[in-house]
Amino acid sequence: MLSADRQRIIIDQLYQNGSVRVSDMSRQLGVHEETIRRDLKALAQKWEIDIVYGGAVLKNQITSPSVQEINMQMKRSENYEEKQLVARKAAALIEPGETIGINSGSTVEYILDYLEDKAPLNIVTLNVHIASKAILLDGVDVYIPGGPIRAKSGSVIGVEASDFVRSFTIDKCFCGVSAVNLSKGICHPNYEEIDGNKAMVAASRQCYIVSDSSKMNQNAPFKMIDLSDVDGFVVDAHFPKEYQEYMEMHGIEVI
Repeated sequence: MLSADRQRIIIDQLYQNGSVRVSDMSRQLGVHEETIRRDLKALAQKWEIDIVYGGAVLKNQITSPSVQEINMQMKRSENYEEKQLVARKAAALIEPGETIGINSGSTVEYILDYLEDKAPLNIVTLNVHIASKAILLDGVDVYIPGGPIRAKSGSVIGVEASDFVRSFTIDKCFCGVSAVNLSKGICHPNYEEIDGNKAMVAASRQCYIVSDSSKMNQNAPFKMIDLSDVDGFVVDAHFPKEYQEYMEMHGIEVI
């Protein structure tokens, strides 16, 4: 096994568990303990980890409280310039004739402002705010499931909504998020919206997280998807360095 592959596994273990033991990693990876110690020393030069007797620990584990969900009107006004920049970058990934998925959120809603040269286009969404804005675009067909709507987010929820999304073959989905961290992945503050988001990712050939950097290093009570389910992050210039390193190590594109 190459050192880069070993070090990727070690980093994953550190973020999942907060620490690793040299003896455990030696057995798991089938190499001498001294090899693991060299890997840890190499990782410590780039990552926020402390070498301790018998292993290593993360220096800065996430201890912040879970993010609180806010309504769409408030979301639209937060970090407005960064969100517009990120939305423009995301729209540049879309090709005419594609079927794209958009979940919920102010940043992904702004993608609709930059689709003037992308028609014809199919948009599959779980969100009534996004659907009502998208139907005003020329050459764009909009698909949204029926069912109960969460007033706070405007998202359609329920089993029927998830099944509806799974019936599509989506080229690219663009997911707004509330919380991302390297230990738990992509998290969400509301349980009712989890299954619909998972369905959209599962139905998509490519999945992009679209977010300003304020959502990184945040907690939320419910896990939505793993980072391994993501093909790329579309972010602003303040994307944390350790996140950039992690994505590069795992072959996830950062735009």
